[in-house]
Amino acid sequence: MDAAGNIVYFPRDYNWYLSQNIVQYRLKEDWFFDKERSVLDVRIIGICPVTYKKDDTGNIIGFNELFWLYFPECRYVFQNFFVQNKDNDAQRMSFDDLFWKRMFQSYIVKTSNIYDREIDSYKAGVDALLESERIKDEIFTFEHDLWNF
Repeated sequence: MDAAGNIVYFPRDYNWYLSQNIVQYRLKEDWFFDKERSVLDVRIIGICPVTYKKDDTGNIIGFNELFWLYFPECRYVFQNFFVQNKDNDAQRMSFDDLFWKRMFQSYIVKTSNIYDREIDSYKAGVDALLESERIKDEIFTFEHDLWNF
């Protein structure tokens, strides 16, 4: 209690994460067909920093998603911080440019399906990567078939 008699709660189970602890980011995207422009388009909806999950001995046992952020609200912060462009060190590029131009490597971990499950729940290892590539090819084929007369 404080001097006024109010109950004050101090959480003691918080963890501090440094930027070097973050090993990857997970993106949640929405792929859709824009009928007005007749293109298949993608929008990033959410972004989540991911760290390693470790056991008591310090061995890595998986990944730990920290929290999800609504990406359109984060763009105001991303446009003020710059990244190093590995191909052209004279060009200034912000984090917003990096995401907007899709200058990152990724693979699909989940699609919307009737079971609402991730790929690694029914495929493992190389098979999961092949399933991810199959889904990418399916999206590409859908876009290609739109213009096949």
